[in-house]
This record gives sequence, structure tokens and C-alpha cells, in this order.
Amino acid sequence: MKRTMLLSAGILFLFLINAFSQDKEEPSFYRNQVGIQFNPLINEWMLSTGGLRVIQTVSAIRYGYRITKNFTTGMEFVCKFPILTNASVREQSQIYNYFIYRIGLTTRYSILSDKRLQVFAEVSPYFAHAYKEVWNSGDPAPYRNDEFGFYAAPGVTLYSKSRRVSFDLYSEFDFTGHTRLSYKVNYNF
Repeated sequence: MKRTMLLSAGILFLFLINAFSQDKEEPSFYRNQVGIQFNPLINEWMLSTGGLRVIQTVSAIRYGYRITKNFTTGMEFVCKFPILTNASVREQSQIYNYFIYRIGLTTRYSILSDKRLQVFAEVSPYFAHAYKEVWNSGDPAPYRNDEFGFYAAPGVTLYSKSRRVSFDLYSEFDFTGHTRLSYKVNYNF
């Protein structure tokens, strides 16, 4: 009886050694991603004025978690604000005196996930808040707008050789009718 108990405990111990192995198996891809963005908003308005009056800028920070090699999900915080480049429009405060922020969830599907150059499609529902001082109407109360929205963005990603750093170039199609070209730099870990 004692021998049977020792033999059973020994076999159970051997199974548990494999179940709780201390060797960490590294995945073949980095699961976490942090992206930053600060660039001029390349849209119809900038192309029509050439950026000679006001440059609209977009800045963002994003966290993404790669579920599989192809699917990434996460969240982002985006701010849009103008930079005045021509002092002659200083009296037209409705052009440059605003601030917009947006917070949303993102989901991305990438193809060619083993390559350094990947093609992706991304969708994001978001909440946006806009604040704009409008003094032309005579009403000193600022304009505020809160809305929910959705965008889709096809694009390409270029990874560094170590796959630690990536560069996204994409075109964002907002379902309010706006289209913008943008880019982002990401750190993968």
C-alpha cells in the first residue's frame, strides 16, 4: 500500500513538472503596441489653401493588443487643433480657435502578417467632443458638440527589421463624409 502511494505520487509529480514548466515560450510576434502621432491633417481644406492660413494638426496616442497575428484591438485618444501660420487671419477666430478630442476603440485586420510590409483595414467607433469659440454671431457662448461616430481606414504598415518599430500610412474615411490621409509611428513589445 505504501509503495503504491509513493508510485502514484511520483507519477503525479512527473505530470505536474510538465504542466508548470518554468521555461517561458516566446510568441512569434509582439502582442502589445503603443503608437504616437503628430502631423498636419492632410485633407481637402489643406490642399485647397496650401496650408497658408492655418494648418490643422492631429495628435494621437494609441494602445493595441494583438490577439492573433492578424487581429489587433485597442483604444486611442486623438486631439485636433489648428496652428496659425498667417497673422492676417487673426481676426477670423472661427477659423483657428477650436479644439476637438476623440476617444474610441479600434479593431484592425492585417494581411501578409509574416512580412515586413503589411496591408490592413481598420474600423473604429468613437466619441468626439468639439469646442469652438464663435464671436461673429454676437453670442459670446462657445459652440460645443458631442457626437458618436465611426470610421474605416485602409492602409499599409512597414515594420523595422527587428519588428519593434512600425510605421502606419492610412486613409481615414469618416462616415460624416470627411476623408484624411495620416500616418503613425508605433513601438511593439
